[in-house]
This record gives sequence, structure tokens and C-alpha cells, in this order.
Amino acid sequence: MPGMGFDFAENRPFDQLNRISKRRFFFAIRPIFFDIFQFLLLSGNKYTIGNPKMTINVSKIPREIELAIEKMPPVSPIIGKVNQIAHEIETSPRDLVKIIMLDPVLTGKVIRLVNSSFYGVAETVRSLSQAVILLGVNTVKNLAVSTALLSTVSVKQKNSPLRSEDFWKHCLASAVGCRLLGRCLKVPEEELGIYFVAGLLHDIGKVLFIKISPAKYKKVIEESRKFGVSLAFSEMAHFGCSHTHAGGLLARKWRLDDSLAAAIESHHFPRQSGKTLMTKAVVIINNLCKRFCFGESGDPVNEEMSADYVNSLHLSSATLDRIAGQLPGEINKASEFLNIVQEHKI
Repeated sequence: MPGMGFDFAENRPFDQLNRISKRRFFFAIRPIFFDIFQFLLLSGNKYTIGNPKMTINVSKIPREIELAIEKMPPVSPIIGKVNQIAHEIETSPRDLVKIIMLDPVLTGKVIRLVNSSFYGVAETVRSLSQAVILLGVNTVKNLAVSTALLSTVSVKQKNSPLRSEDFWKHCLASAVGCRLLGRCLKVPEEELGIYFVAGLLHDIGKVLFIKISPAKYKKVIEESRKFGVSLAFSEMAHFGCSHTHAGGLLARKWRLDDSLAAAIESHHFPRQSGKTLMTKAVVIINNLCKRFCFGESGDPVNEEMSADYVNSLHLSSATLDRIAGQLPGEINKASEFLNIVQEHKI
């Protein structure tokens, strides 16, 4: 774009703008770019910024992303079956128990988690059947799914721009925050487990980018902070898609619930179909965790749509402050959850 003074073809975009004008420029156009990208996500077109060499094709996920997804460590094969039977009307608790028990390692972890301080059950649980009786089918199903998935992923990679402990603390804070917010929104108790999983996995696409190129993702984070733009925007410039899209693809590869996949892929660019109550909860809590520095997501921007969702759900500042005040204690309890599920991960 001649005259605009920036070129995405270079590794250091916007070098022709001085430091002050760059910051003012981006704050001015940031809402416009978000509108453009949301339109593109719906229309499936190409969009070239500044130089034909830097074209963002949102109608097709880049091949390197597809290859990275194919190379992700396989999850327990029973996860697809667990999700399948959970939606069958005639499914009994015994059916769920039989399938989970096909994976002895997963079974052991689920039982240990049920006995952890995170769930705080009054009696010692010695079997999956007992866990289902105490916690319900949905809770045990979501527990098994999240355990199987997090047992396979890690950001403990050489030169990773995000410290593993800080990243997972943000994810864990989002998970317990979504559960707390869901309870405030009168979500049925048996459905709060999937809110927890949505918060836990909402940034899973970042793990994929770090595996592809830690150095490139470091640049993504640096430019996002330098120019005050959303991490998703910077990801699209460097990888051709955002972590939300990559995460959505992973969710579908793992055959997760459609509602989970929608929350993962829509928490920065909500399509109309993605504006579910659970997606709104993820958006609100994600920004709350960034605001109060619960862990590190790499994203410096608190998005305006979070405030819009807070208003549409009639949430008061007092409610959000109360949730923020509860988070440290909930994170401490949930840290045992993370320690157990990520033992011996690849």
C-alpha cells in the first residue's frame, strides 16, 4: 500500500513509521482491522496487506498448520467413543465406565483426580463407577476428555516464548473462572464441567504454533506487545491463521463436542454461531485473567467484545471482582488437577 508506510512482507513490519506515529496509527485502525478480519472469516476470501507476498488466505488453513496438526501426538483412542456415547439417549453410566476402563492409565488418573482436593469428595473413590455416582456422567466424561488431551500436549519446548508454568496457569485460571462464572449465570451444575474444559483448552492453538516455530511465535508476541494489537491479529500476519482457528481444527481432530470447538475457535473472532453462553464466558474470563495477571497468555489486549458481553449478560463489576477474588484459591486447588493430568506427557 504505497503511501501508508508499512509492509508486511518484511520480518519487521512498519519500520517506515516512527515510534509515536506507529502506536497512534494502530490504536486508530485496530477496530477497523478486527471488523475486516471477522468479515473475511465469514466470507472466506483472501486479503493482502501492504504487499502481495503477505496475503492472508482465510479460506484455507496454511499447509504447515495442517501438517503440524497431523503430527500432534495421538490422544487416547477412547476419547472419540466417550464423546459419541455421551450424546446417545440410551447411554448408561455403565457404558461410559466400560469405555474409559479400556485405557488403564487414563482410568487411574481420573480416579486420582476425583480424590484430589479439587473435587473435595467426602469419601475415598476407588472405582470409576463410584466416581460417576458421586459426580455424574457429564463431570466424569469431561474429566476424562481433558485428562486425555492435556496428557499429550506441552509448551515445554526449547526456546519457547511462553513459560510452561505461566501459560498453564492462565489456562487453569480461565478454566476455574469459567466454572465460577457459569455458576453465577445459573448454568446447571452438570454442565459446569464443560465450561471448565472450554476455559482450559481455549488457547490450545498456541501450543501448535510454538511447536511449529518458537522463534516466529516469539516475534508474534513481541509485535503484539509493541504495537498494542491482539495476539490473534499478529498470528494471522505471521502464520496465516490465528490460534483460535488452529485450536478449532485440533478440537475437531480430537472429536470434541461442537460446543467446545465453537468456544475455542470463536473466543477472539465470534461468528454468529459461536456466540453461545459458553463462548461469552470464555471471552469474559480470558480477559479477566489477563487484566489481573493470572498466568501469561502472551496477549496484551483486553478486547472490547468482553465489555459488550458483560453488559449483555447484565454482570456487575462486583460479580466480576468477586470471581477475581476467588480465583487464587481455586487455582491452588486446581493445580493438583494439572499436575496429575500432565504426568509423563510427551
